[in-house]
Amino acid sequence: MNILVFAGTTEGRQLIEALLKMKNMFVCACVATEYGKEILEHEPAQNLEIKAGRLNLEEMQELMCRGFDLVIDATHPYATVVTENIKSACDKTKIRYIRLLRGKTDFGSECVFVESTEAAVEYLNTTKGNVLLTTGSKELAKYTEVHDFQERLYARVLPMEEVLKSCNELGFAGKHLICMQGPFSYEMNKAMLNQLDCCYMVTKDTGKEGGAYEKYLAAKEAGAALVVVGRTEQDKGMSLQQVMNEISRDSVKETFAEWFPMFVNINDRNIAVVGGGKIACRRIKTLLQFSCNLRIVAKEISEEIRQMVQEHININQKAGLNRSIELLEKEFEIQDIIGADMVLAATNNREINQGIGQQCRERGMLVNVADAKEECDFYFPGVVMQGDLVVGITAQGKSHTLAKKGSEVIKNAVKDIY
Repeated sequence: MNILVFAGTTEGRQLIEALLKMKNMFVCACVATEYGKEILEHEPAQNLEIKAGRLNLEEMQELMCRGFDLVIDATHPYATVVTENIKSACDKTKIRYIRLLRGKTDFGSECVFVESTEAAVEYLNTTKGNVLLTTGSKELAKYTEVHDFQERLYARVLPMEEVLKSCNELGFAGKHLICMQGPFSYEMNKAMLNQLDCCYMVTKDTGKEGGAYEKYLAAKEAGAALVVVGRTEQDKGMSLQQVMNEISRDSVKETFAEWFPMFVNINDRNIAVVGGGKIACRRIKTLLQFSCNLRIVAKEISEEIRQMVQEHININQKAGLNRSIELLEKEFEIQDIIGADMVLAATNNREINQGIGQQCRERGMLVNVADAKEECDFYFPGVVMQGDLVVGITAQGKSHTLAKKGSEVIKNAVKDIY
């Protein structure tokens, strides 16, 4: 299986570690920071790819178009914007989405529960005394609305250079800024509350793995009120064990392949490629090695494609072949694929690719849609050629990386045959 995991929590790391131990499993892990990447890199694996950096909705969609069986959202319970983007990208790319979510903490009734950060600030403005903030740096700016915040508030944040800089800019500095990496024990939380003479401790419901219960016990023993910023009601998901059970069931289904390899005679057949980007270029390069007629349509055609095509036109002329190779640098129109036996939709525009797929199906044309495997009539394989030997390889549209690695292995294995 080919699984995309958006990590950022302890459960996310535990999930990735468990998946890597499973047979025939490839994991692409997305983490927001270089620190998150470093944690996963402690146990390197050939079936693991790590991508560091925050992705917007469009970047998530582009990544998912590589082909994944499943997307697992194991981001922080309060990362609501990220979760909404992941869900939206899954909807657009038609990939199954699972939310891995830690359970809520059973806090005592003596805690102060508020719905949002704004509500926490409003409550703190009705109180007096020092406050230990353990909610991280992301929403720290909102806490500057607390009266005398530079004297009352002590912020505990991650020891990262960019975090330190942003906190200083907000006015948190010196002993009022505590840069430490968790998890924090009950004893450490209690000692910190006593040392700073805090009457209040602000936390989110980060669950057992996030140390929420240790904060609750520490505040109770230190005589401080625990202010809990609650989660939204729509936060629903599966536990780590439930997610693993789902994947185990799905992996059994993956034992049987859906796509059977067949070799088709395309001699003198008309094939249209719509697009002029990197994917289109790779497919054109492959098709130019076969005796089909080729029509290439793109708004912009790269110099690399022009040179490849011209070389093959020259070869055809010298050999006296009647093979047709056309370059049409223009906006795509439906008449550009009329008469084609096969069509490859490989533009950088999802709507155009989808529209080409629909038009081809209505006309009974075989079509390959580069960014949506479920819209394909056939896969375009990795091709290795050595003399009369032609080898095609595919990962069933699930992992371009796996197919590329397989092609390289086969290429090295057959190069000495002739």
